[in-house]
Amino acid sequence: MRVVLFDLDDTLFDHQHCSLAGLIAVQKTYAGRINGSIDDLESAYRILLEQWHEKVLDGSVSIDEARVERFRSLFSGGQTVATDAESRAAARCYRAAYVAACRPVPGAIELLQRVRAERPIGVVTNHVVAEQVKKIANIGVGPFVDELVVSEEVGVAKPDARVFEAALSRLGGTPGEAVMIGDSWSSDILGATRLGIRAIWLNRYDTPCPDPSLATEIRSLEPVEEIVDLILGLS
Repeated sequence: MRVVLFDLDDTLFDHQHCSLAGLIAVQKTYAGRINGSIDDLESAYRILLEQWHEKVLDGSVSIDEARVERFRSLFSGGQTVATDAESRAAARCYRAAYVAACRPVPGAIELLQRVRAERPIGVVTNHVVAEQVKKIANIGVGPFVDELVVSEEVGVAKPDARVFEAALSRLGGTPGEAVMIGDSWSSDILGATRLGIRAIWLNRYDTPCPDPSLATEIRSLEPVEEIVDLILGLS
């Protein structure tokens, strides 16, 4: 095994934690404007995030505009239509709290340190390059990443094999010599295994496993020693 690949969002970078912080800030700032519990708000926002993220990936809208449109949708309903000004203000509020809450997934930095001492590391992620570079810098994992492969630069998104092939080409490995660690079953696990890459599924939120035969399931990046052995094929 010569190459180790990681997803970024919700594998190394704790996106869900940051997003929740952003939504709490918006709900507090705009009390009465968004009804329901924070869990309801988070569920609704996750759906909108997936819808608009596809538009970001295909280049039809910018990250900032997608964020504004998500809050326009959340603030609109029935006879109420959100104004452009309040949609943009809510998006700024969310973004400020999101950035302030940036943190790595627990165990991520120590895990990368340990793995990087043994094998080169590639991060394979769906998004725009500038945003993912910022995340890597904000959580301090840059020194442990040999190659960052982002869907924007490749021109296709995971699970497309070309994203993984780009990482393997840069790192000098074949599918049979690689392992992929990620949280998304559809993007990370199916994308990797279809190419013949061994997969480890990070399932931090107790989601039912679609097919245990395709990947080794872990619930956390800790204890680090055990995860390192699993990644390197020592356990």
